Amino acid sequence: MSNAIAAIAVLISIAALIYSRLQAIYSRRQLELGERVRKEAAEPYVVADIQPRVGGSGLLVFTVENIGPTVARDVELSVTPPLQGGERSDWDEKVARAVARKIPHLPPRRRLEWYFSYGPRLFESADLPRQYTVTVKSKGPGGPVEPLTYVIDLDVIQGMALDRETVVAKLGLIAKNTECLCK
Repeated sequence: MSNAIAAIAVLISIAALIYSRLQAIYSRRQLELGERVRKEAAEPYVVADIQPRVGGSGLLVFTVENIGPTVARDVELSVTPPLQGGERSDWDEKVARAVARKIPHLPPRRRLEWYFSYGPRLFESADLPRQYTVTVKSKGPGGPVEPLTYVIDLDVIQGMALDRETVVAKLGLIAKNTECLCK
């Protein structure tokens, strides 16, 4: 009988040892995940996009913005194919220079923007690219940030109301009409 009790005690001890080992592995994974989340939460998060300048303006701008909580350093962009708005060659040249240039630092919530195209005309032109693959590389307080690669798909914004008048345009019209009344 004592041998049976001893055998059961050994089995229970082995089960407890296995359970303790599994708990240690799980705890280590939780610690690693927590450390990764903490590190990523303290990194800059730089995104580039093409979007309407203001609601209803029709103008599309290429933007680079740090939406993370810390300063991004040595920001490098890569865009394939090269950005081509088709509106004005000087706009395309300025955007190309912006993409080619390393941005020394980009503070949190800083947004840079360059004119890209007039949306309604862009979507009338079938020969201009509608999708761009963007890769953003940068450094944060903890060193290099994992490169971010994604696709900007202009077809997503094609149906937006890009050619409505803006509040600024309407205010200009009101000022013009008020000026006529004063004469």
